[in-house]
Amino acid sequence: MSLIVSALNYAKLTAIGLLLLGLASNSLAQTNVSSIDFGDDGSSWANDQECDDPRFGGDGMASTLVETDQLHDASDCRKLFLAGSIFLLEEISNPDNNGIDFGDDSSTWADDGECDDPRFQGDGMASVLDDGDRLADASDCRLLFQSGSISLVGNSTSERNNGVDFGDNSSTWAFDGQCDDPRFAGGGMASLLLDTDMFHDADDCRKLFETDSIRLLSGSSVVLSGRFERGSLRAGDDTRANGSYSDGYTFVADRGDSTIIDLRSGEFDTFLTVRAPNGEEFSNDDYESSFDRSLVSIPRTETGIYEVIVSSFAQGESGGYTLEISTDDRPLESLNQQISGVLIDEDSTFTDGEYYDNYEFEGRPGQSITLDLRSDEFDTYLILRQPNGEELANDDTDGSNSRIEVTLSEAGSYEVIVSSFAGGETGEYQLNIAEINDPDRGVAAEEATNSLRVGDSISGDLDSGDQLAENDEFRDSFYFNGNSGEAIVVDLIASDFDTVLSLQTPAGESLENDDFQGSTDQSQIQLTLQESGRYRILVSSYTSGETGDYQLSIRPAAAESVSSSAAFGSQVYGIFAGIADYPGTGNDLDLTDQDAIRARDALIAGAGMDERNAYTLLNEDATGANFRAALNNINADIGSDDTLVIFYSGHGNRVPRAAGPDSSDPDGLDETIELYDGPMLDDDLAASLDGSNAGKILLVMDSCFSGGFSKDIISQPGRMGLFSSEEDVTSQVAFKFQAGGYLSVFFDEAIREGYADRDENGELTALELSQYLHSRYRADVKSAVSTEYVRTWGPQAAYQHLVVDRGGVSPYSVLFSRN
Repeated sequence: MSLIVSALNYAKLTAIGLLLLGLASNSLAQTNVSSIDFGDDGSSWANDQECDDPRFGGDGMASTLVETDQLHDASDCRKLFLAGSIFLLEEISNPDNNGIDFGDDSSTWADDGECDDPRFQGDGMASVLDDGDRLADASDCRLLFQSGSISLVGNSTSERNNGVDFGDNSSTWAFDGQCDDPRFAGGGMASLLLDTDMFHDADDCRKLFETDSIRLLSGSSVVLSGRFERGSLRAGDDTRANGSYSDGYTFVADRGDSTIIDLRSGEFDTFLTVRAPNGEEFSNDDYESSFDRSLVSIPRTETGIYEVIVSSFAQGESGGYTLEISTDDRPLESLNQQISGVLIDEDSTFTDGEYYDNYEFEGRPGQSITLDLRSDEFDTYLILRQPNGEELANDDTDGSNSRIEVTLSEAGSYEVIVSSFAGGETGEYQLNIAEINDPDRGVAAEEATNSLRVGDSISGDLDSGDQLAENDEFRDSFYFNGNSGEAIVVDLIASDFDTVLSLQTPAGESLENDDFQGSTDQSQIQLTLQESGRYRILVSSYTSGETGDYQLSIRPAAAESVSSSAAFGSQVYGIFAGIADYPGTGNDLDLTDQDAIRARDALIAGAGMDERNAYTLLNEDATGANFRAALNNINADIGSDDTLVIFYSGHGNRVPRAAGPDSSDPDGLDETIELYDGPMLDDDLAASLDGSNAGKILLVMDSCFSGGFSKDIISQPGRMGLFSSEEDVTSQVAFKFQAGGYLSVFFDEAIREGYADRDENGELTALELSQYLHSRYRADVKSAVSTEYVRTWGPQAAYQHLVVDRGGVSPYSVLFSRN
């Protein structure tokens, strides 16, 4: 069952346009843009919207061409080449350059007659070379190379790379060992490729390219979604009022067009401004709270010339960027739909027998929509699959009904999947798709953030018009500029909702606190800043849909109160439970018993745990009685300076609470770990741990819905939790690592191998451990498709994320000292 709700398509097949030009002219070279040396803008006719470089031909060329303009009209020629208006003449392409990308002239020593780029060698080189001048002394190096005074270093990476511009690492999937840049192809490529990752997965693609695992596609194989610019902010550029460098671009739009302007950089904090013909300005700082992306979406334009200003948020920032401008002249259709459907036994089914219908619509970044699924005849389950393959899902938002609210982040086809929570259910349903954007004005995809200073205290409120977080909680965003070594406390208090406080560092690391010292109406983060720059504060609620007033403050703190003194004691004790072989047939798992052994051995080898302090419960030994006996034995020896680690890998479940919803479980469901002889509820485990003598407790759980244990257990001071997924999300099996779950693998790497010890001081802090695990999840745990089942019944609930809750534990407290 399929319904096309909208018909927007932003893909502009530039390569096809070039191919058609080639059929008309035998002189066309089907060249990839990354291999062309466009030179600089030294021509007298630069930036006049015509290409004056005689190496090119086509409709976008100036009427009079002179040889002195060769390699000196870069901006015009690059724009027109990407738009398909000109082509490179084969017989004179890249003369004497051997396909080398010389870069730009951003070096301090540019234009001094010597080559400062360390990729080269020879008599024309500067006496002192700095790696920071790589690809930054183009004019000097090009002239000296062409004269034979210098040559590429024989074993240089750049020579092996044939001058390929790999860009930066701002892709969501950077550092995952696969190349996500669609300009390449081969065995090392990711299975899902997006135009938005073009030039943004540099390290992965460079390594794979150098080992011949991937190759660069020819120009006719690359699809560009409209106009695509590759630029750089640097000293000498125009500046904004705040002193930040800026580059300017223009584009022409007709009345009624829809346009998306997308700016990305992995080297500076982006800021984007679009000025309409009537003078109205649209700006965006951090799209979806990302420091390296800014996006403006204008659903209906007026006729005229639009000005685009690319800049950084702060003064003096520089680096490369990409800018994509996509314009569609077809009418913008409303996404609003009311669909009446029915699940029947002839429909397609998931593995465990849930029937499903699917619908599609075309969306664009910045559109905010609500999906509302209701039925009186079955327990609904709603999934939204995005163009990049990630999924959002909801089970029960109002009784047995389901609801998803989201601001779209990509252009393309979105799939809505209507299903039931249990197998075999049928019946009628109503699916409402409602767009909640104002269709009559341009919008940025994120509300402007508010500036704070250390010492400020403000009042705010969460309401239904706020930005949505990942799990549909309303969210407010603030920022402040911090200095390295500064000790701060960020405090959030609310009586109307269950608070959640997040802090993002300039490097992109994220700290979070839910219930400070067990209080559901207060969240607090305290730390000593490790770097100078802009920090982002996110205020949200624990449960989606909660609103109300709050107080937010940021104040100085005594440095010693958030120091890196050891928060965990000298002795480590642990219970390691893993079950792969369950009673009966059909419930067994793969390798989850080995996960427990892996986690135990990691602490013995990497954190000095005495093996006599480790209680290992595998398969039939992992019963409730044995678990409680192990805990009692540990309590007889453990002291207030010691640490208790509890690791579990196996089945997890959700069951209705006998007493109904409460503050710890507002959804009315208890989460469980499924031991060999039956379930252990989160409430039961919490009660058992309340009697522990341990000074600190670290709970590590790799099971479906494990995030639900956080509210019941980590709300107590001195406790920290690592959970493989949120409380309504299933957990994937880590077949690629020959493990039952991902968490044991990454936990092992962090502790036994010491990979999480970023400063290599032999001590592993709470922040180091959680950030290492977060980065590994981002790299290796991507969405499963809806037909896959993971450890429990029902479709994959959503995109799986690691849940880290540090409770009242300081992020810089030392968890373990390495051997």
